[in-house]
Amino acid sequence: MLYVDQRWQGRHGIGRFALEVSSRLAIGYESLTNFGTPSSPLDVVSPARLRLRASDVVYSPGYNAGLTRATQILTLHDLIHLHSESRRARLLKSYYELVVRPTVTRAGSVFTVSRTSANVIEEWLSDPSVQVVNVGNGCSDIFSPLGDAASIQRPYFLYVGNLKPHKNFDVLLEALRKRPEHSLVAIINDKANAEAAIELSGLSAQARVVSGVSDIELAELYRGSIGLLMPSLTEGFGLPAVESLSCGRAVAYSKTCTSVAEIVGDFGVAVEYGIDAEEWANAMDTLAESELSFTHPDGEWRNQYRWSNVACNVSNHLMSVQSLNARNV
Repeated sequence: MLYVDQRWQGRHGIGRFALEVSSRLAIGYESLTNFGTPSSPLDVVSPARLRLRASDVVYSPGYNAGLTRATQILTLHDLIHLHSESRRARLLKSYYELVVRPTVTRAGSVFTVSRTSANVIEEWLSDPSVQVVNVGNGCSDIFSPLGDAASIQRPYFLYVGNLKPHKNFDVLLEALRKRPEHSLVAIINDKANAEAAIELSGLSAQARVVSGVSDIELAELYRGSIGLLMPSLTEGFGLPAVESLSCGRAVAYSKTCTSVAEIVGDFGVAVEYGIDAEEWANAMDTLAESELSFTHPDGEWRNQYRWSNVACNVSNHLMSVQSLNARNV
């Protein structure tokens, strides 16, 4: 029997992946009736998992695993958090070594969402017997060139993300100071700290923060923008880039952020040195001057990022794992 851990479901990140994929699986399953949060250390010992048989398969859209006879197929979206020196990162490193790595090795396969993440995970595992399956990632059909555009008096660039160090948001503030003619709308849920950073930089007249937007509102903001600025130094995937391109807006990105580079390709501006504010200022100039001349992605590009295709990839592999289990038990 296939069991799916549905506790990850939500609006963003792993939660959105879990919601969209689980609702489209082309294979019968039951929900794993675990309690608590899947990221809690206490989840390692779960009565629901302990009751499962060796012939069962548990699919998690996230990285959680625990004691069980069943085969557990996890989804490692990236390993960025393992490179931080925070207390939480140190705890996660222990969890990944003591729980995640043995689980993945025993299962013989693990899911991820991009070629970049697959390469990183393969290097981390250092075990050629484990298959790292890139199932891809998706984007809602709401993000389309068709539809209303946000009406903001001054032309603006868009940033969609958070304030974590690898997102490299501060470089955009430095670039804005160099170009007083440009303005920025930043979609950041941590509104108070984002506004404090903008005020401290003296950019309150050039930048504004918006939070709590719906997908419809976000799509309108993409369509109304000059383009997306994505200065991340590393990403497991890069959903804002897909959303922006799907809405017909080009993306400026750090060339060394390979997961975003594989999404954008020729549909934007690659910044050679991602922490150089002058380069980002130049990228804004290029987007503003060339807004109407960028080549936009075609239907074939868009099909890569349809949730139905991601769910199909997940379903096909889970069926293979179930079939293998049935033969071996």
